[in-house]
Amino acid sequence: MKTGTILCLLLSFCSVCFSQKQSIPKARWALVKQYLESRKDFSGMVQVAEGGVVKFSRGYGFADREKKVRYTENTLSTIGSITKPFTATAIMLLLEQGKLAVKDPISKYFPNVPEDKKGITLHHLLTHSAGFPGAIGDDYEAISKEDFVKLAMETSLLFAPGTAYEYTNVGYSLLGMVVEQLSGMSYDAFLQKNVFEPAGMKTAGYDNPAADYKLLTHGYLADGSDWGTSKSKPWNGKEPYWHLKANGGLLMSARDMTQWYRALRSNKVLKPETLKLQTSPHVDEGGGTFYGYGYSIANGGKSIEHNGGNGIFRADFRWFPELDLCLFASSNDANVRLFRLDDEIIRILMSGELPGQTNWQPVPMNEFPANERQETAQAMLTVLTDYSAEAAAAFVEKYCSPGIVERNGKERMTGLFQMLSKDTGGNEVQAVYESDNQIQLAIPAREEGAKLKIFLTFLGNQVDKLQAEMEGN
Repeated sequence: MKTGTILCLLLSFCSVCFSQKQSIPKARWALVKQYLESRKDFSGMVQVAEGGVVKFSRGYGFADREKKVRYTENTLSTIGSITKPFTATAIMLLLEQGKLAVKDPISKYFPNVPEDKKGITLHHLLTHSAGFPGAIGDDYEAISKEDFVKLAMETSLLFAPGTAYEYTNVGYSLLGMVVEQLSGMSYDAFLQKNVFEPAGMKTAGYDNPAADYKLLTHGYLADGSDWGTSKSKPWNGKEPYWHLKANGGLLMSARDMTQWYRALRSNKVLKPETLKLQTSPHVDEGGGTFYGYGYSIANGGKSIEHNGGNGIFRADFRWFPELDLCLFASSNDANVRLFRLDDEIIRILMSGELPGQTNWQPVPMNEFPANERQETAQAMLTVLTDYSAEAAAAFVEKYCSPGIVERNGKERMTGLFQMLSKDTGGNEVQAVYESDNQIQLAIPAREEGAKLKIFLTFLGNQVDKLQAEMEGN
């Protein structure tokens, strides 16, 4: 799966309260069930565990529509870029074994590293700060290890190593090669022996002999046509080619991912100090989140998460250590907005309130902006089209409510606008929708075939909540 350029991204600036650990009331689990059953369009799996115990586990729709095979916790599906935390964990295990250091330059592991890349370290690869672009080929393009390395080394960097952040699949494929080199094992075999087996993940991997791949879900395009399964696409035998290997595409069930949460909370795989290093906020992603080693760190470290998608399949893993809570969800339908749905599930569990239904009405583009809230939206679009820190700060000062600024901070808000500006690539708004106190903006994204949707919730005429979601192609 390409996950750097068409990763479905959810950024939520809301008033969800992440309180200290306490048991979630039983009635709220019933509300989650009610909410999901009201979503007639949902095809996928949601599993939530608290205190190491599964409290909610439901499959919806079909993993295979033609054969009427229903989604269950045993359904196997690609987890997309949630592969990256497992690659980073493999690196952390080799660190514990004394076989590497995160400050090691990549020239220690790869020959003929050109001058512009000699400063790249394993830390840079782990944190998407090496300067590589999002991808250098299609997920299913046949390419050898040698040719992938050659292509990566010939690819121009977007910035000097360590000076910025750019989510990329390239660095994680290189890390997978380091795992193979130092362990003397294939990437998948190393994970099986050192990660999946200790964690009790029975079916995880690219090709696990214990997995029943008749349970592998099909993907469905927006028009309902069958995309096929991950294993129906070109692979290099029992594993993907290097454009996908080690950065995406691992196959597993919801049960496996919940086992991973249990392994994290009880340090079954990594020592506590190593896990702390992995989940520390190393590099600013923009918008208030940071990237650790294979995880995105949000809410000041209260949420450790990663998601992935290719515009058809989506998967989402969220771990809240203080609450001892974990959510994993997956979907096989291009029409499902999984990350937004998961955001609502967490909000229900934290607040005990169901989300309201939004009646979106299209705004004629020849009349936009037609009122004060639309003028606020237009002012934000102006910031995104021609971003500067000064313009973003001025927008926050004038158009954002005291509440959203207090919850997130001015710096985090301006960082978000910078990231959204980068995602839109200067493109103009394509469509505008309005409800009672909300405005939705649809903007073609920088990457071909992708679209950014921005949701503004108002308090009076000021923005009080902002959500953004990238829809893949």
